[in-house]
Amino acid sequence: MRLFNYIIIIIAAGALVTSLNSCKPDKNDCFDPTNPACVNYDPCYGQKPVTADIIIEQRLDLGPFLGDSILYSEDTIFPTTEIQFRSPLKDAKYTWTLGAETITSRSFLREFYSVPFGEYSVKLVVEKDANRNCFPTDNGMDTIIKKFKIVPLCSLAIFGVFKGKWDGSNQDSSIITIKNFKDYSYTDSCTYGLYRYTNLTGINDTFVGGGIPTSNTELIRTESSFGNLGVSHFKIDPHTNQIVFKYTYASKPYIFRGRKISN
Repeated sequence: MRLFNYIIIIIAAGALVTSLNSCKPDKNDCFDPTNPACVNYDPCYGQKPVTADIIIEQRLDLGPFLGDSILYSEDTIFPTTEIQFRSPLKDAKYTWTLGAETITSRSFLREFYSVPFGEYSVKLVVEKDANRNCFPTDNGMDTIIKKFKIVPLCSLAIFGVFKGKWDGSNQDSSIITIKNFKDYSYTDSCTYGLYRYTNLTGINDTFVGGGIPTSNTELIRTESSFGNLGVSHFKIDPHTNQIVFKYTYASKPYIFRGRKISN
């Protein structure tokens, strides 16, 4: 009887080992939820119901120094400029409403050079065949309204007083400024005029220039052979006020990192 119990135990242990081994993933198994050949394939993985969204971008013409290239800077605050409205959803029916105008393309550009400063809104309705297998209640239609502002130039986040340090410098924190002025009398201005940069090399130097592609969060200088300030790119995070300013001055490269402390 005791021998019989031992045999039963051995058989049970063997069955358990076999069961555990069968549960281990095979080295040749794949685990890509988008691949129908894989054990964890999910046909709804990464899929979304029909969803409307609007990307609002300022068109910045960078000029001949960068091959007449164009940059689109996404934001909801803009100077008087040209703005692109775009839906990220492909292959749908689009119905936009901007003021009294109706547009049916996926994206479009409009000029906002002579409009009053203030808040505006744009509406988008999208229609597309719904994936009922993954989203049984999706009716294939969605609507969104987004607001944006047109503001005076001096209200943009890129202008002001900034405190930080240069990469590779042993100096304590320093202050640089980027301001907009009407003319060389340095009268404060909220219209396009002269941009004045101060303390770019830490010796209270001043550089004055204009005609620079400007958005709420970016300032891009593409002229590498005009004055001491060469190609430069200033960028600010409007949520944290953190800045990175990469530029060349008198052919020497600089990177200034810091934050905005005042307008």
